[in-house]
Amino acid sequence: MDTSILIHMIDSDSDYGTSVKINLAKKNFNNFVLFEDEKDCLSNMIKKPKILITGYHLKNSSGLQLIKKAKAIYPDFFSILLSGEFHNETFKVFDERFLQYVDKYIIKGMDDMEELIETVTYNFA
Repeated sequence: MDTSILIHMIDSDSDYGTSVKINLAKKNFNNFVLFEDEKDCLSNMIKKPKILITGYHLKNSSGLQLIKKAKAIYPDFFSILLSGEFHNETFKVFDERFLQYVDKYIIKGMDDMEELIETVTYNFA
């Protein structure tokens, strides 16, 4: 089990990001970097993270835009997009353009943390 993989995360809710970091550490995923700024996150893609976790709403762009830009720098990472708005009927992101960039989308809500931890553990432990 290789839990030393590099994980990058950015989310507009820093408390949520800290919670993800703590929960992944419980599963021995300790190589985790939490970013506050999209520019810093992108510039650190040269470190070749295995996973990029991003919220949909960020300070200066969307998580989907960030994933697209990050794939141009380093395409070999697993992307997880988080949002509380996927359940919203007016929020239409479920199309081919969206799905070609995102490996896993998770709706923030009741079981989101468990689903996120399970996704990382299942794919990378």
